[in-house]
Amino acid sequence: MRRNNSANIILVLGAVMSILCSFVLKNVILGIGVFLVVFGIVLYKQRASFIASSAVSAYKKGNFEKSFSLYEKAIAIQGCSNMIKIVYAYRLICEGEVSQGAKVLGALNTEQMDANERLNYNATNALSIWKQGGLHRAIEIYEALLNEKESVLIYETLGYLLICEKDYEKALAFNLKAVELYSTNERMQSNLATSYYYLGQHQEAAKIFKSLIEDYANFPEPYYYYGRLLETREKYKGAVKYWNMALEKKFSGIYSLAQEDIQDKINEIEENMASEA
Repeated sequence: MRRNNSANIILVLGAVMSILCSFVLKNVILGIGVFLVVFGIVLYKQRASFIASSAVSAYKKGNFEKSFSLYEKAIAIQGCSNMIKIVYAYRLICEGEVSQGAKVLGALNTEQMDANERLNYNATNALSIWKQGGLHRAIEIYEALLNEKESVLIYETLGYLLICEKDYEKALAFNLKAVELYSTNERMQSNLATSYYYLGQHQEAAKIFKSLIEDYANFPEPYYYYGRLLETREKYKGAVKYWNMALEKKFSGIYSLAQEDIQDKINEIEENMASEA
């Protein structure tokens, strides 16, 4: 934000100088030249942001190799913002490149960050710690962050981490609060339903998972767990149907559920069904 403000100030000054040259000095060509030079300086100073924007576009299209190559170019530029580096680290972790994400985070200096950058850095660093085996430490960091500031990111992730720690009663209480605060957030609803699932409250879990599926949730957990619920009722064909739907969704390295886990369940059930035929 500070860099964007600086760029805007430089552009305004350039425009003022251009007007002065054009109308006060009556030299339009000089005025245009001054503005183009100033505009070029701004573009040069903001080139890391422009490259990062292209990286974001490539990432959204699923071209991760191109995206990460562009991010590497952006962060190599002197003056590249902390937020670009934090977002890059987060996306590396999302795609399973945990050690590389940790390396990017390790090169940052938190003392040079503003409050928002520091919040995002700590949240992303906690994910890195979790993925390297430090689940309990990651939870401690998120709980400390939540005491500083409430945010969607913290509620989503902490609710999931509590499930991973198998503290299901605590997870349920936390996720009930999260859904109360952010009632339309699908990840939080999924966390709540998953808490119900592991506590054996399958009717409550099924209701939420079914609602998420009807709303075409674009992540696999609702489909996977709804299939597990059908499996407990010996509705195996239905379970396989929803697991196949789960495989069509976007998987994230942030969450523990993997495509291999679902495919293993499909293979297991289909083998059992075939042996009983």
